[in-house]
Amino acid sequence: MSRDSMQSRLMIWFPADLDPGCAEVDLHGFFHAETAQVVVIQPDAAIAGRRNLSRGMPRLEARFDEQGWTFHADGWRCGARPYDLDADLFSRHRGLLELASMQSSGVIVCGCGSVGSLAALDLARSGVGRFLLVDEDLLSIENLCRHQCGLADVGRRKVEAVADRIRQINPKALVEVAAMPLEQLDPAVVAAFSDANTLMLACADSRRADRYAARLAASLRLSFLSIGLWERAFAGELFYWHPDQPMPCYSCALEGLDEAMPVRPQSQRRFYSNETDLEALAFQPGLAIEIAHVTQIGLKLALDLLNRNVPSYAPRLLGHLSQYTLVCNTNDPRIGGDAAEIFSHPLQVTTSIQVGFGSSSQSCSCRARGGMD
Repeated sequence: MSRDSMQSRLMIWFPADLDPGCAEVDLHGFFHAETAQVVVIQPDAAIAGRRNLSRGMPRLEARFDEQGWTFHADGWRCGARPYDLDADLFSRHRGLLELASMQSSGVIVCGCGSVGSLAALDLARSGVGRFLLVDEDLLSIENLCRHQCGLADVGRRKVEAVADRIRQINPKALVEVAAMPLEQLDPAVVAAFSDANTLMLACADSRRADRYAARLAASLRLSFLSIGLWERAFAGELFYWHPDQPMPCYSCALEGLDEAMPVRPQSQRRFYSNETDLEALAFQPGLAIEIAHVTQIGLKLALDLLNRNVPSYAPRLLGHLSQYTLVCNTNDPRIGGDAAEIFSHPLQVTTSIQVGFGSSSQSCSCRARGGMD
């Protein structure tokens, strides 16, 4: 496309509430020369990859008067269309989700690996407006076949890379990051972020981390969801809790489950999150598509938990899946070993497992308000 042709065809997408002060300063956003499209963003939007729009294209000038905005590139008037993030971004969710409720909801993502990165971005696409991302790891080359971020993010902290991806989806999302394990994060930070419409989402790399997250969620009266994978992602497990009715938390419910389910992987079951020295481990993390299958079922539960008190919302899975649910990708023992034999068919969702309060639950905050045990 010639420069003159591009100038005459330029289409400018700009925020309907664009700050009039931008008429006097350089504009920032994204320019796509092959399609002659320009997306202008608010000057204070902290979005990775944005550029000064006077570079690499005909110099763009914005003029604001009583008629509104007009844009010119090297003297050529451009086509222009306003966009409204509040009205347009989630317009196709109307009738499916209560947008105001979703925008006020918050999610604490504990672990930003394969599951956590997918969960964070899909929840951002669903309209969740607040995120606290917790993870100490850096993104490495071997993460890329399962992670939602790419080569340009290798060497960055996962929390920062995922935060940038969330802002690309919704620039108005509030995203806080903590580059450390949840156990090292001051609980006061979590409490300050949280309210009654906040979900603790456990996507870290061990049951120990889940237990801590579950106890913290119970003490703050936050809904809780754990999403985890078994060896080679041949199966996964989901566990949820919320404070609206009596139910055992993760620690209490799983107290006797190890004896009841001797085939369940014991030491660690989040095989995709901490991927150093994989050759020394007896398991493999699994394929992204199989990790995603389990995660997507968990995210339906996440939406249900966030919207459980919204009268117009129709639950997808809450009330149908038991508190502790297994999700099978394949029951082939060549992939899952002997443990695969507990499933009768691939893609089975096992809802028959019942959990109860453990012997130590009398002092746990899942039964009574109080501090973490």
